[in-house]
This record gives sequence, structure tokens and C-alpha cells, in this order.
Amino acid sequence: MTEYTIDRDGRDESPLADAISDGGSAEDEFDQELGRRMGRDAQRLVDGELTEAEFYEKYHDAVVEEFGTDDRPIGPTNSEP
Repeated sequence: MTEYTIDRDGRDESPLADAISDGGSAEDEFDQELGRRMGRDAQRLVDGELTEAEFYEKYHDAVVEEFGTDDRPIGPTNSEP
């Protein structure tokens, strides 16, 4: 997980903030619809309507396509003791 901080001058210290401050925009850099879908399903996960494993499986291919890797942590599944 990327740590998000604000320095003493109040400037954001995050990769997204850096991309925006370099003249690019978040909309140019990332798949906004993927983020919206993942956000909706993350809320479903919190509400108990979706398991962590289901969430991971549902978005694995899209995350790899968008970012080249899927380093999201996942807890034990039902198949593990």
C-alpha cells in the first residue's frame, strides 16, 4: 500500500498528487470507470455482500491490465486451514 502524507507546507505527497502537479491529470493516467466499479464493490465488501476473495478475483485481470501487476494483498481463503 502506498503511504499518503502531507508535508509541512501542506503539499500532498502521493504518486497521484505528483502526476497531477507534473501537468498530467488523474483522468489521463487511470481508468476512472475501473476505480468507480472497484469503489462500489469495496462498499459491498464492507457491507458483507461480497467476500475479499470474490473482490480480488473479480478485479484481478483488470488490475493487471491497468497497472501491469496485481500486488493487492488478500487474506486466507476458505481453502486454507
